[in-house]
Amino acid sequence: MTRIKSRFSVFNSYLSLREAPKFNYFMKRHCGLQIKSLLGIFLICILFISVSCKKDGINKQNSLPLANYVVSPLRGDVNTVFDFDAGTVSDFEDPVSILEVRWDWNKDKLYDTEFSTLKTTTHQYNTVGVYFPMIEVRDTKGMTDTIKQMVVVVNDLSNQPPDIPYYITPPEWQDWMDETVIFKWTCNDPENDPLTYDIWTGKSRTSLSLVQSGITYFNLVDGVPQYETTLSGFEYNTDYYWQIGVKDIAGNYTVGLISKFTTRPEGAK
Repeated sequence: MTRIKSRFSVFNSYLSLREAPKFNYFMKRHCGLQIKSLLGIFLICILFISVSCKKDGINKQNSLPLANYVVSPLRGDVNTVFDFDAGTVSDFEDPVSILEVRWDWNKDKLYDTEFSTLKTTTHQYNTVGVYFPMIEVRDTKGMTDTIKQMVVVVNDLSNQPPDIPYYITPPEWQDWMDETVIFKWTCNDPENDPLTYDIWTGKSRTSLSLVQSGITYFNLVDGVPQYETTLSGFEYNTDYYWQIGVKDIAGNYTVGLISKFTTRPEGAK
């Protein structure tokens, strides 16, 4: 691997060790670079970094582009024309004008458009539902990045979305959880519509997968519906993230915050 000296290695001749994690995160996210080692005496240090993103053939020093876009509105009906603007994509080497993008309107991994340098487009959904349109950006060296957002298509725009679900258990950052976890939460709706719930889990905030949908079971606790579901099969000694999504009869969909818990080591009680 080609080593290059970071031009960020010395900030006015001093780099605090506590800044290294921030620098490492920045380089990995925006430049596709991973810090290889950190050498320093007191507060002075030199950073050596190595290229670590996926590269083809001679493409050894090209960084990943960064996918991004804005969609407006985020909620509509079958008559709504959604505007997509990818003018915020970026790349360390290439200007935005020559970066190419393509779109997958349903996130089915089948792209609906060809690569183009045109960054704006529109799309209309003809069915009520929750969609995750995804963009892929490609630079002149063939490096790519993707990102998705949520778009909701409802049957009645006058019907307001449910409130954000409030989590009861497991609490945020709870550790020592078993491989079977009981999830509990509450939620309100402005029109008191019947609600159904989805639960998403994963090992990172960006890799959540839908594991159960259509949840309606609840217990009344002090007169308030407390929804719950039980999931099994979590690995021991592992961090997990989870999120609740709630849907009303109009097709409105609201997602809660992403929360984290950690399972206990295997054999520990």
